[in-house]
Amino acid sequence: MNQITLRPTYRHDASAPGLVLGTAGLGGVWGEVDRQESVEAILYALENGVGRLDTAPAYRDAETVTGEALRQWRGPRPLISTKVGKLRAETADRRTNNYQVATMRRSVAESRSRLGTDRLDLLFLHEPEQVPTESVPEVLDFMKSTKKSGTTAAIGLGGLVPPAFHGAIRQGGFDVVMSYNNLNAACLEGLVSDIPFFRAHGLITYQGSALHMGLLGNHFEKYQENPPAWVSGADLVRARQADALARRLGMTLPALAHRYLLSMQEVDYLVLGAKNLTQIKATLADCREGRLEENVFEELTDLIQ
Repeated sequence: MNQITLRPTYRHDASAPGLVLGTAGLGGVWGEVDRQESVEAILYALENGVGRLDTAPAYRDAETVTGEALRQWRGPRPLISTKVGKLRAETADRRTNNYQVATMRRSVAESRSRLGTDRLDLLFLHEPEQVPTESVPEVLDFMKSTKKSGTTAAIGLGGLVPPAFHGAIRQGGFDVVMSYNNLNAACLEGLVSDIPFFRAHGLITYQGSALHMGLLGNHFEKYQENPPAWVSGADLVRARQADALARRLGMTLPALAHRYLLSMQEVDYLVLGAKNLTQIKATLADCREGRLEENVFEELTDLIQ
């Protein structure tokens, strides 16, 4: 990674990023789950201040679980986002991407049915980096058509955004972008170009992978000993530095990681992951502590630059 000279901006005012519950883990894509507990986890999040839910067909049973939770929920309706372009998968590493327009149209209809809604609040194109270059124009037309027809209120890009989509962003074709693994307590690469570009063109930013896909969470020890290919040596070093700081401050590494993103002006919405009720309770307890003290925020930034 090139040395990063840009720094995240500390959030001095009393505002905070909105919270989004990501449902991939609750849907079973990261391993078997108890479906009823997944529903209870979603309801707990809604009862405790989470105003948005994010799901996808590719997250195994996540849309079905989300739909069941919504049928039971009696409070204000949360904003729901789902995705198109990747079909149901049993595990997170399955490649089920399909960007054929007929398939995507059918996928959106099935998502609406599972979620129990005629109109989606937000539809993300799942993993735009996987769209074949020759298919980009028709995929863009399809995404725009879902908004024009009223099938969805807003459209976004969920994943790494290749240059082939930059023109559409400049023209105001998208409303939201969800980034992952490029801005957290182990990585600041998103500050080099992606996030400044998105914000300059008025996109709302959802920031996922606050725990760097487990490196800053329950896979810290495992990845230090046997890192997957997508975890770099620099990631491991920065994670160890963040962990040492968390220990010195008397907090857990996940708490430090979540509160770091809550402290950033660059984050509009923070996507929280959980596999069960226990995990979402712990994560929301961390978030209730709010942003870090500014000196801690700056010290952590110095460590991981």
